[in-house]
Amino acid sequence: MVGVKPIPDLLSQGLVGFVVCAYPLMRVHPWTLQQRRQLREYRFACGTKEVRSHWLNVLQQALQSLPIQPQQAVPPRHLQVLINPKGGRQQAQQVYETIRPVLENAHCRLSAFATQGGELTVQAVRNLDLSDIDGFVVVGGDGTVYELINGLMTHAEGEGAIAKPIGVIPAGTGNGLGKTILELSQESYDPINAAFVIAKGQCHPLNLGVVEQDGHQYYSILSLAWALISDIDIKSNQLRFLKFLGSWRSDLYAILRILALRSYQGKVSFLPAPGWPPHPCGLQTSTPLLNAPTHKSNLPAATPSTHQQDWWVIEGEFVGLWVMNVAWATHSVHAAPHAQLADGYMDVLIIRKGISRWRLLTAFLKIATGEHLLLPEMEYYKVRCLDLEPQSATGLLAVDGEQIEHRPVQMQVLPRVAQVFCR
Repeated sequence: MVGVKPIPDLLSQGLVGFVVCAYPLMRVHPWTLQQRRQLREYRFACGTKEVRSHWLNVLQQALQSLPIQPQQAVPPRHLQVLINPKGGRQQAQQVYETIRPVLENAHCRLSAFATQGGELTVQAVRNLDLSDIDGFVVVGGDGTVYELINGLMTHAEGEGAIAKPIGVIPAGTGNGLGKTILELSQESYDPINAAFVIAKGQCHPLNLGVVEQDGHQYYSILSLAWALISDIDIKSNQLRFLKFLGSWRSDLYAILRILALRSYQGKVSFLPAPGWPPHPCGLQTSTPLLNAPTHKSNLPAATPSTHQQDWWVIEGEFVGLWVMNVAWATHSVHAAPHAQLADGYMDVLIIRKGISRWRLLTAFLKIATGEHLLLPEMEYYKVRCLDLEPQSATGLLAVDGEQIEHRPVQMQVLPRVAQVFCR
């Protein structure tokens, strides 16, 4: 059950009524096990409009976990919708029209605008009047969520802006955050199911990452990627003209890059989570405190240790580095199975030079289930903060799939500063 709404007089006796809107799981086709939530309406009759009004108020209050006051009407939740018309297979508008009735049946008032991408979207979010907005819905991918987050984090309302809950309707290429939310909500990967999660109105705190480079801050909901990972993330866009591939273009480019494997010189320093597995071979504890990340954000953040010996350092040649904030990098890439939305840590996957193409391809084929971590070449850490110093002349660096300068960066967790709709 997501909402109730009045209906006109239905019965010849002059009774009035209301409809209860529910979305039970039902099979998409009789011959498949795939399930999707579908609308079912249940109609009830009341003797008077006053009685109906009381029922509507009480049911809406119960749905939103509000105190029961039959005389008190519940105002609709106002959700600001961001639609990315260029994301994925460029079907976000059609997806929005499909899921809109779910939210409207849940007593939501919707305002929507199409995003223009990049800094234009960030600026549009900064300029929003948030006084009557109760939450946001992104119909797009992780790039659009990234733009929304960076707009809210630099909004004049400060912490009040980022505290408003965010829902994700997967309609982009990657959809890692959307997939993560659906998995935690025990829902299958489908836009209608994602809308149902938002309609229920339950929220969960979300860590953010803040990446600092040359005095500029980038706020991350998904990942920091370097070497092979960022090569795939950024350069797979060269295949965007093959629209029929959809998200498969990243998989195709990944195979091509593995076949033409290269390594990158660099230095990674990080502060591991307390109690993380014993000190692995090959790591040095020689990073001085002066090299630890320094963050200027006024938001709460994990405090770097003042003990030099707590820092771990890996220096050498790397095939890949992936710093994940959530479990899924895309809807089909379970990159960080141990990642949690609000544990205050980032999950780091490191692949060093020396891994064979065959072993790397094996890891790629296992990553959909998270079984890539069973390979010993996959180094996995939980960290509080991290420094990356690329030392190769060329290379790519990406935050949430968006390219930044190939220069040293510092990344730290901002614990539980955002909220997402999640059951």
